[in-house]
Amino acid sequence: MGAVELIRSGFERFFVDGPVGKSTGGGEQQVISVRQVGELALPTGRLVAADPFVVWPDDAEAFTDVVEPGNYPVSVSLVSYIDGDGLPDERQGYRVAAAKVTVKDEPAYSWRPAVTPGEHVPMLPVMPEFGYDVKSSTGAFFDLAAASALDRLAGDDEAGNCDLIDALGEVGGGRGPANVTDARSGLNVVAFSTGWGDGVYPTWVGRNTAGDPVAFVTDFFVITRA
Repeated sequence: MGAVELIRSGFERFFVDGPVGKSTGGGEQQVISVRQVGELALPTGRLVAADPFVVWPDDAEAFTDVVEPGNYPVSVSLVSYIDGDGLPDERQGYRVAAAKVTVKDEPAYSWRPAVTPGEHVPMLPVMPEFGYDVKSSTGAFFDLAAASALDRLAGDDEAGNCDLIDALGEVGGGRGPANVTDARSGLNVVAFSTGWGDGVYPTWVGRNTAGDPVAFVTDFFVITRA
């Protein structure tokens, strides 16, 4: 599904359980299952979306849209596949199709690119590529103040263990999602696999009629028909 069509219709459809559109010519059918991942602490209200194993603390950039400090629910859209015989395709398992931070429990009136300082994305019929670069097949949401905490969670300890990798490994064969808290700061990170792997993935901010953010959604380009 193209970006322009999604802007007009909204990303909420990514977070509704059930089949996606019609099956393909080969009979394959995408099925959405929404999973709640708990709350994300945003003590500064400045949300960051990034590859947790690539971003350096000093390089983390929050979106220009700032929300009220608080804790906000995070959910992911998981897509699995049904084959032509109506049976689950166990070979493919599931893919994380999108990840969402809900700011207000109300529908979005409009969707626009979520940008970092100095970034500008023109609203064109064919939109330019924008988003964050993923090189570890993993994405994450966290508060800007949690950048140092993320560095600890994504790094190896003295025993060679990595909290974030361990947490992701416990769910979906490493695909997550996982909600991990840093013991030192008490701040947390929500991480998840990114669709089919590495790439550049955009985050969108949904606004209500007053122009206030109601949600942030990162699209991993898995859902093709909705």
